[in-house]
Amino acid sequence: MEKAVLEALKKFSLLEGFKTVTVALSGGADSVALLYCLVSLKEELGITVKAAHLNHLIRGKEAFSDENFVIKTCESLGVELTVKRADVPKFSKEKGISTELAARILRYEFLESVAEGGVVATAHTASDNLETVILNLARGSGIEGLSGIPPKRGIFIRPLIFCTRAMIEDYCEKNSLSFVTDSTNLSDDYTRNKIRHNIVPLLKELNPSVEKAVTRSSSVLREDSAFLDKEAEKFLNAGILPNGRLSLSGFKDLDVSVAKRVIKKYIENHSPEITPENVHIEEALKIAYAGGRTSLPRNFSVVSSRGNLFLEKNSKAEKAEFEVSLTECENIFFDNTEKINNLLLNNLLNCDKIIGKLVVRTRNPGDSIRIYGRGCTKSLNKLYNENNVPINLRETLPVIADDEGVVWVCGIGVAQRCAVSSKSERVIKIEVKGNI
Repeated sequence: MEKAVLEALKKFSLLEGFKTVTVALSGGADSVALLYCLVSLKEELGITVKAAHLNHLIRGKEAFSDENFVIKTCESLGVELTVKRADVPKFSKEKGISTELAARILRYEFLESVAEGGVVATAHTASDNLETVILNLARGSGIEGLSGIPPKRGIFIRPLIFCTRAMIEDYCEKNSLSFVTDSTNLSDDYTRNKIRHNIVPLLKELNPSVEKAVTRSSSVLREDSAFLDKEAEKFLNAGILPNGRLSLSGFKDLDVSVAKRVIKKYIENHSPEITPENVHIEEALKIAYAGGRTSLPRNFSVVSSRGNLFLEKNSKAEKAEFEVSLTECENIFFDNTEKINNLLLNNLLNCDKIIGKLVVRTRNPGDSIRIYGRGCTKSLNKLYNENNVPINLRETLPVIADDEGVVWVCGIGVAQRCAVSSKSERVIKIEVKGNI
């Protein structure tokens, strides 16, 4: 394993210009192996190794047990450790986002705060990269999503990116390393775990070295993606005018893959609060070619006029507002759900099928749902397109999600897994006030 770590450090220049490495230490096998490996190599690498642990306060006593384990591990290795506790469930509820996303946001904020001019090493492996690529493929991602986990992003480095989970386990066994096991990793409650426990084993039947194969593919795609980014940056750097607008001179001569990146980067650079999705980029591309205006998230529009592209705030745009109420009904039985009005069915949830807590929010990037009776999973973007939902309205339509994902979309319907049936004993009725 140490050989694979040294290979990654050298190939991607992960330590170039840095002498301090802080390991994001959860206490699991991957992060413990990473910490032990870097401590073993610190003299050879000429680095100082530290560690940081965030207690997410999600798993009760188990979380505090992990915290204590991490403290003892660092004491035994003589490693300086920073520990912080963050109420992820509370943050998740306040922001109306999933527990997983809330944990990720708070974890990276914490790690950035303890870097102190060095780099932060996270324990992402080749196995994690495989799962990420599969997940992004299922969501319809483009080349960036299929590029997987980058070996380096800002101050975050992934020295284990060439190591498989099997290599990690073997390293822990050979070096008698103790570690903790997160109980949530043993269940199929979360999407990534479903991929890990169900899909990956099937792929390994086709190719036992599938992690290494996908790692190679990801590396090639990242190189291609980096080239396209450079081409887009060239056009942007040459085309930005003193007033911040983008000259479209020569834009039509660009390959469409580069042109889309130009649009995306221009929007992101000039309004960090906007996260353009594919539908926005496609519409913006059309008006860049032909002129006109199209809507963006956060009440912005992108405008193409007189050979220039620019953003405008929609000062007079009306913001749709909705009031959503949820009512739990006990012991309601339906003899034949097909006889019930479809609009009613689209607004009923089976209580017993809900995972974790329900939150009412607007859509998040990557949201998808398997609508009851349709037999396939689709992104909210695609559903909004199919149902001709105005782009401005898409940012305000209420969405209901549990810990597993979206269970209901206003005006579209309920998820298959939470739909009511003749066996449903407890249901939640959803009522919406507002103009849909």
